[in-house]
Amino acid sequence: MQFTSAAANMNWPRLAKTTGLFLTVLFLLTPDALAGERFFLDESFSGEAIPKQWRPGGRKNSFSIVDGALRGVAAAGDGHGPSLGIPIEGHDFRLEFDLKFAKPGYFLCLIDGDSQFAGQAHLLRFAATKTQIQLMQDRGDPVSKKKQKTERDRNGGKRIPATPAQLADPAFYRIERLVKHAATAADGKWHHVVIELSGNHVRTRFDDTKMFATGTILDEKKSRLVFLVGQTGDIRIDNIKLRALAK
Repeated sequence: MQFTSAAANMNWPRLAKTTGLFLTVLFLLTPDALAGERFFLDESFSGEAIPKQWRPGGRKNSFSIVDGALRGVAAAGDGHGPSLGIPIEGHDFRLEFDLKFAKPGYFLCLIDGDSQFAGQAHLLRFAATKTQIQLMQDRGDPVSKKKQKTERDRNGGKRIPATPAQLADPAFYRIERLVKHAATAADGKWHHVVIELSGNHVRTRFDDTKMFATGTILDEKKSRLVFLVGQTGDIRIDNIKLRALAK
């Protein structure tokens, strides 16, 4: 793995009058996007168990329901970190959720979809750590990703720096940072995350911090939403809302 830098049916006037927050809440949405918005997922984890449509990955029993929220814990020595995902179907989406670190670590929200080469791949990554948030894209052939992992395993798990020729190859797998911003994410408080993905354009809000970015491989059909926790982190996730937008 290489890393390189690189609601149509609502009465909106009434909502604006009663809350006074119309423009703030919907800062990401254009009128055209609202006209095509379609509800897809609304999960508050109010039951005693994780809904069956959510599928775990990695170390078993890493996710559970605690105090009406989803809890994810990364064990010490787990280099990859456990994940929990749910199938989605569509092209452009608006995703929002609440996030809290009960213990500092690493949090990743992945949106998967069609690879430009073949099969499925991670397309967009939203990451939060103790000191910053960032957006990234995965670019390259998934076959290249598997090949690099094999080479790293042979190298004792150490990353092998990419050569200029490899980085010039569009098929060579790499993770590219699109934008980053300082943020106090792992302070033990609840934070609200909004991610709007339209074509290759991404708009993100972390509380009052906004980030804008343009990728190169994001304009594809999406297939899966994944949450991942790492670096011995202990996170809470709640109030997930996912809406498909008209392309």
